[in-house]
Amino acid sequence: MLASSASAQEFEWRYFTYFPANDKPTQLTRAFAEDIEAATGGRLKITIFTAGELPYKAADVVRSVATNQVQMGDVAVGFASGDVPELNVLSMPFLCTSFEEFQAAASEIAPTVGKVMQEKFDIVAGVQWTMPPQNLWLNREIGSLDEISGLKVRTWNPEQVEMIKLLGGSPVSITSAEVIPALERRTIDGAITSALSANDWRAYDIVKTGYMVNMTMGHQMMLVNGEEFGKLPEDIQATLREKFAEWGPKYNAMSQENEDIARKNLSENGVKLITPSKDDMDKAGSTLQPLWQQWAEQNGETGRVLLDAAMKACGPA
Repeated sequence: MLASSASAQEFEWRYFTYFPANDKPTQLTRAFAEDIEAATGGRLKITIFTAGELPYKAADVVRSVATNQVQMGDVAVGFASGDVPELNVLSMPFLCTSFEEFQAAASEIAPTVGKVMQEKFDIVAGVQWTMPPQNLWLNREIGSLDEISGLKVRTWNPEQVEMIKLLGGSPVSITSAEVIPALERRTIDGAITSALSANDWRAYDIVKTGYMVNMTMGHQMMLVNGEEFGKLPEDIQATLREKFAEWGPKYNAMSQENEDIARKNLSENGVKLITPSKDDMDKAGSTLQPLWQQWAEQNGETGRVLLDAAMKACGPA
């Protein structure tokens, strides 16, 4: 009778994504929610709320899920670095530089990531995937990273600031809206972002070169409130975990597909996409390793474990 009662019970969850309603990640998350409802025979229904529909921002997601304001949420690990700085290993520049390397590293670090989220916030870490890689977009032609020396480059996180300094350039902090005017006026020489964002900004009207180093992959996680997860019958918990594993590759495929479309459009509009040499990438990795080690030291045993795992998976020089 207990089993029958559990089977008849219905669970309704709220899921917050900071992506806008029509963005590709949101569309995929709606499909994920529909798949969960179908796979559980309607016993678990997940309603998606997008940017602007709830009073939360990207940096609020961890706390919102932990306090059960929503039962699930999307988080960019970089945005959550105030809550979990020790998990931000995949933001280290030139550590993991491809979708394949990211997937390998995400698998290696997943147990530690899950343990930290559980212990600090009673949160279950679900799907882990990556936004498109970050690259250098410049209003001039360059042929190697050595040519970054002396250039002013817009950065948007502390790791990129240190990276540009180590490469001999001058980091500049300006808003996204200021990037294209600054490139046009040549008050900056370049900016760091994904091809997807560069294409959305119509940067091809100004940018001459995309230096495709894939310096950082954007680590994303799907979070679940641990208490609510624990209330689910064991078979629904098992279904959720199976779906987490199943949907990670789907999110990565979506990300890579949109990145490829953006790169193609940028190229067709006159932006020269430069693939760096292996020597250039190896040199960058060697130059940036002190930054990785400093990050690990600042984040204790967890930082060291995650860095070692990511370096093993991504095979840097």
